[in-house]
Amino acid sequence: MSIVASGIAPHPPIIIPAIGRGELSRVKDTVDSLKLFSRQVALTNPETVILITPHGPMHRNAPAVLAGKKLEGDFAQFRAPEIQLHAANDLELVDAIEKETEKKGPGILRLDEEKGPGEASTLDHGISVPLYYLQEAGTGKQVVAITFAPLPYEDLFRFGQAMQKAVLKTGRRAAVVASGDLSHRLTRFAPAGFNPRGQEFDRQLVERVQNYDVKGLLHMDESLVYDAGECGLRSIIILLGCLEGLQVSPRVLSYEGPFGVGYLVASFMPQQKEAT
Repeated sequence: MSIVASGIAPHPPIIIPAIGRGELSRVKDTVDSLKLFSRQVALTNPETVILITPHGPMHRNAPAVLAGKKLEGDFAQFRAPEIQLHAANDLELVDAIEKETEKKGPGILRLDEEKGPGEASTLDHGISVPLYYLQEAGTGKQVVAITFAPLPYEDLFRFGQAMQKAVLKTGRRAAVVASGDLSHRLTRFAPAGFNPRGQEFDRQLVERVQNYDVKGLLHMDESLVYDAGECGLRSIIILLGCLEGLQVSPRVLSYEGPFGVGYLVASFMPQQKEAT
């Protein structure tokens, strides 16, 4: 099989009801869109969901992949320890990704039990937030968890292409979710402080996602990206590599930034070939 669903998901813990509580109404568009996207993914019946995060163990030379047999996450650091997530790790697909990405790229840094069960099995909030909604929709019981590396965009795009080959070789029905927030500098109360270029970055990125402008996303102005203080562009670029050569229907489901950080939910649903 191949990639059957994909998209972009933000990861602010405040969109988890037990954490956001009274503030949840301020991110209603994001919550509603993430629920819709998760239902869309579930309808494609993926065997494995690949999640790409900026907030797991990051290494300079290669993306890192959790390699523990069972993966777990919670929201204890956000005062909701009762919310716990569990998923099986698709180690066969991890093996295939390792082999394919070593052929024409940086390979992966495999975080296995020898490096400590915590590092090998713990899901960060960049994965746990979208996974919460995916599992609520009835999917995401088996995952692959990848943290991107701060490599050139072209290298990450090739990494995504190799991931697509790994999915094909294993015969998986896979969904790919790029987890990431946009500018953290939209207002003077934003977590990273205000920079007027943050709004321009978000405007350009959302427009290019809507138009599925892969070249435009690969060549975002470096100074604009830096000034925006974003965390999601590299996740998106790996996703775009995963979709290279596929017929894709892009759709921006929502964008908002009520707390000074841009939250984008978008779907890139590959069009499946009809059986003959």
